[in-house]
Amino acid sequence: MCGLAGFVGSFEPSLLKNMTDAIAHRGPDGEGHWIDGMQGVGLGHRRLSIIDLSEAASQPMSAVRNRYMVVFNGEIYNYKTLAADLKRRGYQFNEKSDTAILGPLYDSYGPGMLNKLNGIFSIAIWDRKDQTLFVARDHLGIKPLYYALCEKGLLFASEMKALLQHEALPRSMNPTAMFNSLTYLWSAGEDTMFGDVKKLLPGHYMLYSEEGLRVKTWYTPPMPELDKKGQPIYDKSLKPVHLLDLFDDVVRDQLVADVPVGAFLSGGVDSSAIVASIMAQDKRPLKTFCIGFDDARFKKEGFSDDSEYARIVAKHTGAILEHVTAESNGMKHLSEMVYALDEPQADPAPLYVAAISKKAREHNIKVLMGGTGGDDIFSGYRRHQAIMLMQALEGMPSGMKGAMSTGLGLIQAPSFMKRRAERLRYILGNNIQDAMLSAFHSTPAGMTLSLLSDDMKKEFANYNGGYLNEVRQMSIPSSLDSMGDSTPLSAQHPLNQMLFMEQHGFLPDHNLNYTDKLGMAEGVEIRVPFLDPRLLSFAAKLPINQKCNGKRAKIMLKKAMEPRLPKKVLYRSKAGFGAPVRSWIVDDNADMVRDILMGQKAHARGWYDVNGIEELFNATKAGKVDGAYTLLSLLTVELWAQQFMDSSVPKKMVA
Repeated sequence: MCGLAGFVGSFEPSLLKNMTDAIAHRGPDGEGHWIDGMQGVGLGHRRLSIIDLSEAASQPMSAVRNRYMVVFNGEIYNYKTLAADLKRRGYQFNEKSDTAILGPLYDSYGPGMLNKLNGIFSIAIWDRKDQTLFVARDHLGIKPLYYALCEKGLLFASEMKALLQHEALPRSMNPTAMFNSLTYLWSAGEDTMFGDVKKLLPGHYMLYSEEGLRVKTWYTPPMPELDKKGQPIYDKSLKPVHLLDLFDDVVRDQLVADVPVGAFLSGGVDSSAIVASIMAQDKRPLKTFCIGFDDARFKKEGFSDDSEYARIVAKHTGAILEHVTAESNGMKHLSEMVYALDEPQADPAPLYVAAISKKAREHNIKVLMGGTGGDDIFSGYRRHQAIMLMQALEGMPSGMKGAMSTGLGLIQAPSFMKRRAERLRYILGNNIQDAMLSAFHSTPAGMTLSLLSDDMKKEFANYNGGYLNEVRQMSIPSSLDSMGDSTPLSAQHPLNQMLFMEQHGFLPDHNLNYTDKLGMAEGVEIRVPFLDPRLLSFAAKLPINQKCNGKRAKIMLKKAMEPRLPKKVLYRSKAGFGAPVRSWIVDDNADMVRDILMGQKAHARGWYDVNGIEELFNATKAGKVDGAYTLLSLLTVELWAQQFMDSSVPKKMVA
């Protein structure tokens, strides 16, 4: 696990050191730089030593008689198997290092090498003979990779802040990304807040040479195949024991490291399954980390303290549990969080990843196993159950749906229950495809637009070809109509359509972005066993009734884990861990919020309807509306602008 950066073109050599300095947190154990002035190429690296701790594994690394120079961020779990094959082919390299196999593998297979890798990675390889740069990102975007084309050439890096060390890189704001960051919690696809900076999409690679830039797909998350009648084919022979065996294989493969490995343990199904698998295979002491709270406002806003269940799992499996207490006022770290993320994301979850990662480093643990992705492939979110409910109600007369919707609107309950009731009301009142898109909304699209200035609305309309109110043009980048050249997505069950959207937006651009960035901000690698391609393939073949039936979620996964975990852990209600955002916004940090969103800088920026924001703030404080997350989204956008746009290079704000 590391950070990489580089360029091809007529850039100043000093830029490379500035780029790697900007991402020094990703690799506190060392740094390296290689520049070929004749070819106009620079590769830089920051190292977090995990596999082969010796200097022999330092990067940039030359390969195949110095033909290739390699920088790499991530881990290749099957590197020993690949090394043995390459040795048989006559290649000579340091077989203790997973980085060392990449040059020979590229020499043998070209971009086809990617299909042989099992791991999490972003890779850059410069071919000195052909003068071609090869850059690739792993199958689901677990490791980040940004790039920008400008007058002087191509820049690329693990984090956007490294690219922006080139002060001449245009800083024009991308209105679509801004809108998405406010409406959802992230900007999906290749868009970033800067029009000239792109994310290399998950499962993609690019080749850059004098012929220009070519970007190609090498992996697409699997979906059920279709029969001759166009109906999905499920594998009804799959049993819980098959999943348990496969899961153990995956977890065992991902334990490869020359440093101690720890794990998240929230007390939920996913992290508990990983801990139970590790302990079933390796009886050495395993340190696990959970986060809880002692502030009653968390419970008041609908968030449970999972530490009780984490303790149950730790005792049941024999793992060692370290407890972290969530801060009562996490907002004081908001600007630091936004800086670490490179992009606005209005979610308190990254703060907890950072807190646990910091605690892990205090225990000299550089690697944590996390449960990210379990919900996104085995179907664990409430929105999945809502879609199943909606399909079940498709034949219901509209009058009955209307009566149910009216009844939900009359519910008197805490704000978090009202939010859930309003979401269900929307589902009952719309078609299933619109409901899928709305399930990802943090803020209704109409409200987002109402909080932007007239000039910004016009700019947004011009940028998007006039589709000012067309939410479909601004959401998940993969169309609901097709998932590729051969398999129409519209033929899939609505639940699998939604899981496809998870895996092309919410998962890589939200969950995985903050999991990687906030872990690496503390110098910790976070591995995600649930997103191994073998488990993705297994989950894609599962019949719908083994994923979710409207009342129960992750059905097959829970059955598979019954021999390992107590039923009171497996079958408790879904418990998200959030934060008392409303209290943070309108009580603890009211002055800060007003200063950021209604102050001189916000007025001068010209992006917002500041009066509209003030009305929303006052209405939220008075309890008339629930605008907390809308305000949080605005805060992250403005804090991002202050750190990434208001100076020539990104400047971190510290509370």
